[in-house]
Amino acid sequence: MSKRRLKFSKLNMAKYISHLDLLRCFTRSIMRAELPVKYSNGFNPHQKITFSLPLSIGVTSDSEFVDIDFEDGIKDSEIMERLNNNLPPDMRILNVGDIKDSANDIVSAKYQVKIISDKVITDEKVKGFFDMPEYTIMKKTKKKGEQPVNLMDFIIDYSISEHSESSDGSILQMELILSAGGQKNLKPEIAVKALSDYLATEINIISYDIHRTEIYISEKEGLKVFE
Repeated sequence: MSKRRLKFSKLNMAKYISHLDLLRCFTRSIMRAELPVKYSNGFNPHQKITFSLPLSIGVTSDSEFVDIDFEDGIKDSEIMERLNNNLPPDMRILNVGDIKDSANDIVSAKYQVKIISDKVITDEKVKGFFDMPEYTIMKKTKKKGEQPVNLMDFIIDYSISEHSESSDGSILQMELILSAGGQKNLKPEIAVKALSDYLATEINIISYDIHRTEIYISEKEGLKVFE
């Protein structure tokens, strides 16, 4: 098979690379690596590259995927080595393999969230927010612009990982599994902002970091890690 799925990470400063710039980054890195990639037909041929569920700017991840159509004969290990020698230092290819799942079947994604606040965000306050049956936010839609939606319809699961203290403030670390994909999608920063607004009268969120760890598709047995 000439079409390969590459899993890669975007860390540190790479989180500020937009989707369009990410495409340019891969295109140039492939050219520098002299990899035998296939091109589209027509007056303006381009490399056959497709990303699955691109990230928002400002979010890091070690669960990014890109499908690239290569000419026959190149080994997966060679693709990984040559690309890693040419990609920016905060981006790394983690795996090269077969395409097992369709990006159209993606239904959710898992995120690690680190929040720094001026006061402790207790477990009770977090549960009080995420256990609400309804919390209305304004969400952009492709066809109707901003529309009121129930945030909780997009929250699949949450868990609190750790509480700690630092010189910057109180730290809360948690995991969120949110709806993702073409049918139903929520950017993780929207969930964090909603939590911040909910706590605003008592607690000020100073900063937060979001890191994507998994993408899922749905099967009869439940969620399955996207491959």
